[in-house]
Amino acid sequence: MTREPLSVTRLLGPGTEADQLRDALREVIDPELGVDIISLGLVYGLEVSERAASVLLTTTTPACPLGEYLSDEVRRVLLGGGAVDHVDVEITHVPAWSPDMITEETKRAFGW
Repeated sequence: MTREPLSVTRLLGPGTEADQLRDALREVIDPELGVDIISLGLVYGLEVSERAASVLLTTTTPACPLGEYLSDEVRRVLLGGGAVDHVDVEITHVPAWSPDMITEETKRAFGW
């Protein structure tokens, strides 16, 4: 008999899985800015359904060369946490990212 590894998110109430995974994405750091993708406002959406996550992500500009790197890091972090078995990442530029999407705490850290 094989057992699935225990996932902490399975012990939480419905609807909290996405919040927990979103928090885990703070481990994904934009290498150019040295700040996590959540604080930068690069994650537009995250949904979880039956151990599969879908992430809608953007980059600071459409010409940013880090899209594939960020996508790979999102997959690495979410799969590494054991709460999901599959991660789809879609990159969009609609709406276009702007510095207004950065969290207030991060803006203060930048001196804005």
